[in-house]
Amino acid sequence: MTEKYPIEAVIELERDDCKITQAIMKMKGVKSVTRLKIEVDETLHLVEKDTFTDEDMKIINSLSKKVAKTGPGKLWIYGKSCSACRALALSEAVMVSSKSVDSRKILFRILVENRVSLKKLMKQLEADQLNPKIVEEPDEQRNEMSERELSVLKMCYDLGYFENDRASSLTEIAKVLGVSTSSLSETLRRAMKKTVRDYLTRKNP
Repeated sequence: MTEKYPIEAVIELERDDCKITQAIMKMKGVKSVTRLKIEVDETLHLVEKDTFTDEDMKIINSLSKKVAKTGPGKLWIYGKSCSACRALALSEAVMVSSKSVDSRKILFRILVENRVSLKKLMKQLEADQLNPKIVEEPDEQRNEMSERELSVLKMCYDLGYFENDRASSLTEIAKVLGVSTSSLSETLRRAMKKTVRDYLTRKNP
């Protein structure tokens, strides 16, 4: 049976050709390396770190022609797409989020049309020698957005969380709501997932 709505899955890919991730992971105080946008030729990385030293910036600038500071301890770093990002950019999957596990492994949360599409994608990623693994099975149930999720999504939007310079951080918004940052992050992720899924469904009925 073909799913009526897109399904979400988390996959792990392994590659050794991302010079930016390799360099960042060697630095002290790195909190996270994620990707905001992936394209065939270029990927936009978001790196969060306690502080960036002059030596850190020297290394980063040698690897990227475009670097932007977006907040305390946050950098947008544009760089050549690695084999994993390139493969996903060429696929029909939609990246919801990503997280570097280490300099070689990366987790991608993706949306695909159905299980058949996921199976084809995994087969292609295997052919690309990216050692793909499904670490979180697809959730095929489509739930309507709860009032709580809608409220959180609206507040994050109103407070500028989605702006390029992020007027408010999740930690700041969590304090306003009186909840933990991790709880807010999970609620926001669910809300964004449903928003993207509904949008894709309308575009591809």
